[in-house]
Amino acid sequence: MLATIDSFKQAVISVVSEHIALAEPLVFVLGFAESIVFVSLLVPSTILFLAIGGLHYSAGGDFVPLWLAGAAGAFLGDILSYSVGRYFKAELANTWPLSRKPEWFVLARSFFHKWGALGIILSKFLGMMRPFVPLVAGAAQMPWTTFLPASAVSALLWAAAFLGPGHGLALF
Repeated sequence: MLATIDSFKQAVISVVSEHIALAEPLVFVLGFAESIVFVSLLVPSTILFLAIGGLHYSAGGDFVPLWLAGAAGAFLGDILSYSVGRYFKAELANTWPLSRKPEWFVLARSFFHKWGALGIILSKFLGMMRPFVPLVAGAAQMPWTTFLPASAVSALLWAAAFLGPGHGLALF
């Protein structure tokens, strides 16, 4: 049984090693999708980041490019969600999924009003809040000069927190 598990593990690492150039684009797309309002509901990027970090390390990949790719994707996803919020403002509450789950918008708005720019950073680590707080920040007309640095910090911290354990602990 252990031999079968070990051979499976080696086969997976071999495939990852052969396609390691795809790791950064994949992590970029996952970070982007996880930060886009509505799309994030369909993409389990956080779990995938943990697994990818470990596999990437085991295949000999460097952490920094992977980390920056994930952070860049999350940052651009935040910008898109923020921009949607800025454009649609009051109409957001009538848009799916917020029209079916109005408590999500209310919760994100309350969180944003309580924490402001720090809320942008904190929301990255709060699952359902992750894409909605940038949306609400845009709807609330948070200045770009406040939003962008907060989003950049949150994206860097989030990508490190979920890619780092696999790299740092060499779980595979």
